[in-house]
Amino acid sequence: MIRCAIDERSRNGYILVVRIIRIVGCVLMGALLLTCSAKKEVLVPVLLDYQLDYPDDARRQGMEGIVHVKVLVNRSGRAEEVTIAKSSGNYLLDSAAVRTAKTFVFSPAVVGETAMQTWVRVPIEFKFREVDYTEWLAQVEILQQRIDRTKNQDTIEELYEIYRQMIFSPWDVRDLAFNQYIRSVVVDRAAAVWEGHWSIYPARVVLFVDIINRYPDSFTALRARADLNRFLEQEKINMRHNLDAVRADTLISRIKRAVEY
Repeated sequence: MIRCAIDERSRNGYILVVRIIRIVGCVLMGALLLTCSAKKEVLVPVLLDYQLDYPDDARRQGMEGIVHVKVLVNRSGRAEEVTIAKSSGNYLLDSAAVRTAKTFVFSPAVVGETAMQTWVRVPIEFKFREVDYTEWLAQVEILQQRIDRTKNQDTIEELYEIYRQMIFSPWDVRDLAFNQYIRSVVVDRAAAVWEGHWSIYPARVVLFVDIINRYPDSFTALRARADLNRFLEQEKINMRHNLDAVRADTLISRIKRAVEY
């Protein structure tokens, strides 16, 4: 009997689909190779858990693709070795697939009642799920209310991940529908950064400012500052390309003042 696993999860604004489709080389049993035609029951590893890795730059640019990796699963069910079997054609996604595969936790391969190491081939599909603005707004409001009651750090992190769904989704400078949702959930100091620009330019960066100002003493605020620094490197270029110099410089100056750089 051969068991297979299909696992589809949604985290951080994208869907990563992992499918174990077949054994590569069957099961390695010491120096012997147990072929698939053997009479003993062979149970293939089933994926139990993993940590997704999708680079912010790849998400922001809307990169999607499928990377096929070969994983050597040891007797404990851990990924002992990972190689690229078929590239997506994109270095960022290929690298992210390898990092993700190294976190895989499987049920170990079993021959009879004995755990064995085995190679499996896993196609990892990086695919975005478009943000549903109404659903996003509802999630944000629930988490903000919960944080107001509990001050729980884990919930602040959860809220920030929901913010990041919006921040790092691919966007068109002409699509400003989401600005009204951002404006409705941020504190006044964050909203003031975009005064006069809500109908002109995407306000995603305001979500960084909101987290930093809402929860200034939290670990999440430190993380948001670091993310904002990296984000602004590209965002300054985008602003100056899509706005006149005065408007672009005004926004950049306001952002820095709002987070007390």
